[in-house]
Amino acid sequence: MKSGASAAIMAAAVVFACAVPVAAKEAEPVKVTSAGNLKGTQRVTIGQFTIGFLIERKDSTKAGGGLTGSGFGGRSTVRSTLAGYTPQELQQIADAAYDDMVRQLAASGFEVMDRAALHAYPALARVSGEAAPKEMTTITGRDDRAKVLFVSASQTQPLRLMAGDVAASGFGAMGIIMAGTQASGAFTNYAKDTGSRVVNVVYYLDFAKSDEYGGWFRNSSAVQVEGSLAMMPDQSKLTVIGPNYKSGAVALAQPVAVGGDFFEKADAMSGGEKTSNAIGNVIGLLGGVGTNSSQKFTFTARPGVYAQGARQLVTEANAVLVGKLAVLR
Repeated sequence: MKSGASAAIMAAAVVFACAVPVAAKEAEPVKVTSAGNLKGTQRVTIGQFTIGFLIERKDSTKAGGGLTGSGFGGRSTVRSTLAGYTPQELQQIADAAYDDMVRQLAASGFEVMDRAALHAYPALARVSGEAAPKEMTTITGRDDRAKVLFVSASQTQPLRLMAGDVAASGFGAMGIIMAGTQASGAFTNYAKDTGSRVVNVVYYLDFAKSDEYGGWFRNSSAVQVEGSLAMMPDQSKLTVIGPNYKSGAVALAQPVAVGGDFFEKADAMSGGEKTSNAIGNVIGLLGGVGTNSSQKFTFTARPGVYAQGARQLVTEANAVLVGKLAVLR
């Protein structure tokens, strides 16, 4: 009797133990590429420090209707535009971000070299760049695009983007990326000649976030966009270039965001655009295609508040990347 009861209790304990949910593994905040090439990083010189400020973005998703028919739910698209900023304000944010990066590298025990020697390095001096700001259209998702204003810190001008820093195409992108490739070669030679590895930083600072509903097995689609000050993951990264083209990188794997009321959101659709959309949807319904949703919004940066939030955001992003680099060296 006692033996049977003990067995029952033990069985129940096993069932209970199996029923306890396993805590989900916390997502890594940083993604590392070629970690081995980051080991031994101690003496560093900042080569390029660039912030890509998103100023216009298109978020789009489509419902495929699944087995009931392609395109049944139509496409939902939202175009958002940033307003209320000045190029001078963005330049000040980039310059302050550069100074903070230098401070954090030094505080983490890295030996930050004077950049004047790199600026005068013959191989780099021959590489032409572009004056900031530079506007380019980039790919930010499968169906999404964004206009980005690239601003190089005054301390690292002219603007040069390295290969992989921007997902863009066309004649306008080709020239600046070629210059970046040449600069990368110069950085590699500089690292070999001086023993100082070169640090390049590129950030993508976003002004809105989207919540998209759609997909092949959905019968409807929707996109909602709200103001949000955040650093985009994957594309925001710190790259370390060493001799012999050995480089490694730490990139944000998760968005870094700061809270606050940074924008005033307003409907930017004209009456004519709304009428045109309505007529198009009536025609679509009659043809059995489904309806499309199209919206436009303007996010106006609140004076002073946006700049203050952006500076705080870059400081936090710097801390994430520098902290990881310090662990890996």
